[in-house]
Amino acid sequence: MPEDTRPATTASPSPLASRRQFMGYAALFGGGLALVSCAPAMGMTPSQKQDIEILNYALTLEYLEAEFYAAFDTGAYAANLKNARAKEYAKELAAHEQAHVDALKATIQKLGGTPATKPTFDFSPLIGGRTVDDALFLALAATLEPIGVRAYLGQVARLSNPELVAAAAAIHAVEANHVSGVQELRVGLGLNSAPTRQTDIAPQSAAKPTSTSAADFDANYSPTPTALWQPLTMTQVLAIVSPVIKR
Repeated sequence: MPEDTRPATTASPSPLASRRQFMGYAALFGGGLALVSCAPAMGMTPSQKQDIEILNYALTLEYLEAEFYAAFDTGAYAANLKNARAKEYAKELAAHEQAHVDALKATIQKLGGTPATKPTFDFSPLIGGRTVDDALFLALAATLEPIGVRAYLGQVARLSNPELVAAAAAIHAVEANHVSGVQELRVGLGLNSAPTRQTDIAPQSAAKPTSTSAADFDANYSPTPTALWQPLTMTQVLAIVSPVIKR
């Protein structure tokens, strides 16, 4: 089956998105939620500063994923999961994402930077009026994980330090494992309506391949969806995740 190979670029960004850099020291929203808590240490080269900015970008995404899985492991939605394997996935992935958070924070500090402050997340825009259960948890996981994969892919070539490239690639590989594991479980539970669908732009859909709205995403695709993922830019990722970050 052919891949969804249409470009994953977005339409012209909104005025807010065009004014506010996803990275750097600008506010993420007009209300002033800073993505990067403060500037890197003085005396760093531009390349070193950029490395820390990229790591803080990755850290913010890992904060989001860690809190999402924690909500289904020990948090507000834990009681809504009934399937034993879904519960185990929530537990394992929560641990993985927290490990990524810890590793990124330690690396940023080792490089002389300041880790980004954890934002406040609200997942209700993703849930909407739907019933929170095993099926919804796994569908949301199948939506979030490829965003992480493609976000790392979009930045790894911009890192100047080879050791950081290797570290980012290691996390990227784990995120890709999560994609396959979640979709394999959804197939096994009869929750994936397109288990052979090939796509390099998941969770974006074939019908609306440039949309950054979760309402247009398609969580149904193969556990081994593509030979070559397409990257996501910071602007695209901002447009996708901003609805769940409280102002």
